Amino acid sequence: KGQDTYTTRSSLARQRLDTVKDKVMEGLLKPAGNDCTNASFSMKQRNDLLLGVGVTGICSALCCINALAMVVYLRLYKLFVYRLAMYQVMGSLLQASAMASVLLLWDFDSKRLYYQVSCKFSAFILQFGMWVKLMFTIQLTFHLFCYVVFFKNFKHLEKLYITLSVAIPLLMACIPFICGYYRIAGAWCYISSREDKVNCEVNCTAEDLTPGIIEQFVLYYGPATFLLALNVLAIFIMIVVLLYRAHKYRSFDRESLLAGRDQRKEILKQLLPLIVYPIIYFTFLLFPLANRI
Repeated sequence: KGQDTYTTRSSLARQRLDTVKDKVMEGLLKPAGNDCTNASFSMKQRNDLLLGVGVTGICSALCCINALAMVVYLRLYKLFVYRLAMYQVMGSLLQASAMASVLLLWDFDSKRLYYQVSCKFSAFILQFGMWVKLMFTIQLTFHLFCYVVFFKNFKHLEKLYITLSVAIPLLMACIPFICGYYRIAGAWCYISSREDKVNCEVNCTAEDLTPGIIEQFVLYYGPATFLLALNVLAIFIMIVVLLYRAHKYRSFDRESLLAGRDQRKEILKQLLPLIVYPIIYFTFLLFPLANRI
């Protein structure tokens, strides 16, 4: 009898050990652990994250509004150079508004219509705002590159800049909306998988996660990586050209640096500080890009 009891206990112990091993291997093999589009959060954790992001977005939006008000008050918008900077601030304002909109998802309940609408609205504004900021940054770099390297001033393309910076982001924001990919993704809403499965550790499979990940890369992170790589290359070329001219003419202040034209010299002095915008934007975008990769 004692031997039977010992055998039974040993069998149960082996079963428990096998169960633990299976769970460990399942956790190691499951891709959800490395996927940030459907991370699992408790309601308290979700609300804490939403509060932090939302408050940061509100503060950022207020700063952007204050900057735009100063531009209008001082009438700096009459100068093309300041309008280029103003477009950057407007793109930042859209992103800040998207961050603030996540507060609409407080105590998220996917079964309630209010949260379903708020989720799609927040995700749409986020996608649109990120693309607007990206487009204005790329076009600013393009304008600086053409003037610094070739002394070509494409001021007359301003309307085209604005049109592309609104039309392309609108298209990229509408595609996930039409396809129904705006869902809860982690603590807030963005492009997610086809299935409404919030807790990846329990419900999600590789097949569920793959569509959302692919769309994120196709509709934002892929193009953003490519465009920002071109952006870095353009900035590098501009720095090399400026250093070459500085070495050749020994000083940026000499008239020969700008081919003897005072107007070029003045415009270049106004444009060069704007190169800070794409550098800062690229630096901050490295973190989400690295996280996705």
